[in-house]
Amino acid sequence: MIGTITLNPAVDRRYNIDELAKNTVKRTEDYHASAGGKGLNVSRVIKLLEEDVCAFGFLGGNTGDFIRSEIKKIDIIDKFTDVCGTTRTCLNIIDSNGDNIEVLEKGPSISEDDKNKFIEEFKNEVENLDIITISGSLPKGIDIDIYSEIIEIAASKGKKVILDTSGDVLLENLKSKPFLVKPNKEELENITKIKLDSEAAIKMAAYKILSKGAQNIAISLGSNGMYFFGEEGNFKVDIPKVDVSNTVGSGDSSVAGFAYSISKGKTIDQALKYANACGMSNATLKGTGQIDMEQVNELIEKIIVRKI
Repeated sequence: MIGTITLNPAVDRRYNIDELAKNTVKRTEDYHASAGGKGLNVSRVIKLLEEDVCAFGFLGGNTGDFIRSEIKKIDIIDKFTDVCGTTRTCLNIIDSNGDNIEVLEKGPSISEDDKNKFIEEFKNEVENLDIITISGSLPKGIDIDIYSEIIEIAASKGKKVILDTSGDVLLENLKSKPFLVKPNKEELENITKIKLDSEAAIKMAAYKILSKGAQNIAISLGSNGMYFFGEEGNFKVDIPKVDVSNTVGSGDSSVAGFAYSISKGKTIDQALKYANACGMSNATLKGTGQIDMEQVNELIEKIIVRKI
């Protein structure tokens, strides 16, 4: 079973319209609400990969109740901690040209008691987990180094952790030696202050992150594939072109592909193919954190992994 951690979940609302424009009223019949936040996107894809998943984090209010009901429908095991306040809502408005606007609420403030309840719940379950993913931003009230605390609890039980966050939160928690981090190009440029305009620059930035504690790093380049640097070597992943519908959740889908592959003991070559195929499949679909398994299997056959 795979554990996913989403400390700042959300109800994700998608609206598809004809064209983004200022000072206009838009009507649509194409919209959807889902249980969101990066870690719940990961959870949903793991279920589509037919693996058991246990979800941890904080939920509150009517939106929290909505998320609980949604994950129950698809048999995600609910280990969320109840909090005062209301779980946030995030909006994604997409037009027919593929342009989009995201509006992300901050979410509720988490008390020390609620944080301690969450930690105890995680400690009680960690023995049952094959691998853990940690995704997304931190809610108000939570210390920046909480991910390190979680990673150290997991490490004490011999469990690997994939950490997918950004900025100062990522930098602060590298000290706990996560098994894998997965920044995209823009995120890596922002935290290393290195312009990623060549393979040499990408390698330099990657090794800067590895030197701070991460065991492995996967760098997503969107339609240009992925680089991977770490304990099993350095790799470039070349991917085929696909028709893109909605890239939101593609990074989370890649994390799910990694987690699934690692939990199944697949080789690094297989893991990179699964991760990229899941991310690509999500990008072709309107939903967030969705994949088509038939398409994933077709894409795996077309993805090329090169050692560099």
